[in-house]
Amino acid sequence: MDHNGCPSCGAKDFGQSPILTDSLALAWELTDGERRKFDEREGHTCLNCGMSKRVRMLYWSIKRLLPDFQQLDILHINRINGLSQPLRAARTLVETVHRPDLPFGALVEGYVNQDMTGLKFTDCAFDVVIHSETLEHVHDYEKALSEATRVLRSGGRQFYTVPLLHNRLTRRRMIVGTNNEKIDLLPLSFHGNEGEYPVVWEFGGDFLQKRKAHIAQIHYDDYWSNPTIFTIIELKSPFSADYAD
Repeated sequence: MDHNGCPSCGAKDFGQSPILTDSLALAWELTDGERRKFDEREGHTCLNCGMSKRVRMLYWSIKRLLPDFQQLDILHINRINGLSQPLRAARTLVETVHRPDLPFGALVEGYVNQDMTGLKFTDCAFDVVIHSETLEHVHDYEKALSEATRVLRSGGRQFYTVPLLHNRLTRRRMIVGTNNEKIDLLPLSFHGNEGEYPVVWEFGGDFLQKRKAHIAQIHYDDYWSNPTIFTIIELKSPFSADYAD
């Protein structure tokens, strides 16, 4: 992916920093090798624009499949750090945040407040939907994916990433009770700062099998070197699944 430099800014200088905390590595029960792979995914950054390897992979996939995305209407859910700038070349770019304490559909500092499981957009409003590291915080992630598909036009693409370990089964850390209360199945875990959105799902390889009927392609940076770095692409149209390394 980075052989010709950063797909966003073209720079060829990258840095590597540790990202995962001891508490997160312990909560997810990561081996030392798995932790290193996720640190590369999140901590290998372009020294010019700051894009992590995960986000560069995502943007590379968009450019590979949609080199003329400047003619498209794009929905960028829960705005991804570093991706806003290059996406501004699109014909239309709508970016969202998630503030459940404020009305959904309202503008919040220039972004549209949205619940991914109930988007306030009409059917077939966008050519592309993009989200990253969001589904693991959503209780009904299948509804969220269905909503993203609903607002896509025929032939539209959904590009997304999730933190996932292929050699495991998906594990749920919390559920919603009958009175809408949150019930912890495992100790609270956060992928960012504590107090932000807790982790609901720890995805394993069965997630990809469960979504197989919807997935058109999976782009890997280098599966055999680091299988945590990939982009999932789903299509809103009949197709034959095509898994691409």
